Amino acid sequence: MKKIIVASFQCESNSKAKLHPTKEDFEYFKGEDIFKKLAVKEIFENAGFSAVPAVYAVALPSATVTEDVYFHFERQIMETVNANPDAVGVYIWFHGSMEVENIGSGELFLLKEIRKVVSKDCLIAISLDAHANITDELCNYADIVSGFKTVPHIDQVECQQRSANALVYCLNNNVKPYAYMQRVPFLLKNDTLQTAYEPLKSLIKDTLDLESSKEVLTANLFLGHCWIDAPNTSASTVVCALNKEKAELIAKDLANKLWATRNNYKFLCEAELPKECVKRAIEGKENRIFITDSGDNTTAGAEGESTEILELFIKEKPIKKTCIAGITDIDLVDKFWAKKDGEEVFLEKFGVKAMVKVHGEILGWAKEIIGRSLTFSIGNIDAIFTEKRSAFIEKGNFDKANVDLLEYQIVMVKLGYLFTELKPYADRELFALSDGASCVELARLNLKNIIRPMYPLDEFEFKV
Repeated sequence: MKKIIVASFQCESNSKAKLHPTKEDFEYFKGEDIFKKLAVKEIFENAGFSAVPAVYAVALPSATVTEDVYFHFERQIMETVNANPDAVGVYIWFHGSMEVENIGSGELFLLKEIRKVVSKDCLIAISLDAHANITDELCNYADIVSGFKTVPHIDQVECQQRSANALVYCLNNNVKPYAYMQRVPFLLKNDTLQTAYEPLKSLIKDTLDLESSKEVLTANLFLGHCWIDAPNTSASTVVCALNKEKAELIAKDLANKLWATRNNYKFLCEAELPKECVKRAIEGKENRIFITDSGDNTTAGAEGESTEILELFIKEKPIKKTCIAGITDIDLVDKFWAKKDGEEVFLEKFGVKAMVKVHGEILGWAKEIIGRSLTFSIGNIDAIFTEKRSAFIEKGNFDKANVDLLEYQIVMVKLGYLFTELKPYADRELFALSDGASCVELARLNLKNIIRPMYPLDEFEFKV
């Protein structure tokens, strides 16, 4: 039976973040267990191929990946490749923005290593996040590229299956597809780029219409990931078609259309500096108001340790019941963990008396328990501190911390745009334009290695 090697290796990097992912930070499966997380095995086997599993290693967005951590997983994938050099296909689910110290693109490096082993006729298909930073060389090594079509992301399964189906089609029909990448020189505020709204809504529809053609396997818009300081950081389009001319023509046309929309992306909620967000939340009449601390967004690789917004609330002494969720501070959790719920303590960092409200737990990206949380009450403010970085993206995160989300009129979370799971609980959203590793103001990031000119840092004309 002809073989297709299957793997996933993902970590969205952030050059401004401090916490490099460890081996233990990766959700890890090996062998047949990887298919608990990947949705392609049935497609390959139903088409008569043997799906050969390597590893699934996926981490929460973090700082750049160190070489030792990268090669720990890269070697395991290559062990499978080296054991199956006769594979007719390879499928890998990447993020597309993994930056490895002293190496650059982790995705490109791995693809190059795989190409050294498999035959020249072996087809490689990959799936990528919509925020992938595509390298100029990527399409020299990947035959089929498919990206998410939703931001926030809800089509991960469909994206995997789109790549898998295209791979099967090409193998069964002895077709060698052609992938073409066109760079689009803009880096926009990621949190303004949402696909349910115009202009991206129509552009995504265009890609779907293109993919209905028998000649086009995939048509993709990649919006870029502005928190990596690298030459490949920018938006791009990638089209995979049955011939070079078609792929190039469509990729360039999509690039021109994407560029034409560059001035049309706005925040979908009120976006203000933290002090103004706190003021509006306190004065607001809505039942529950969320503030997102965008510069310290743990889902974008930031540490989640900034206390700026908490300190603003402490100063204002809100009458409304307020929840700050959650601030990474292992020292604080350790120091007061032995205290009982209801005990009074003094928080030197803030110069205030507080009460230990409740002990709890925190969830990792895969919804597994990864550590402890400790919630303190400071007047009407409940502040959840966590011993590890955690993203409060849904009500379940609050439940594990033993905090009732529905109890609060103001809730602050370490996110950019509010995740879909929290939107039903929000009567109003305030986007805090805070500083930090995930600051959305491009000029503040001081990027040195991106290719210039780059909009909006530079004003220029672009057309391909």
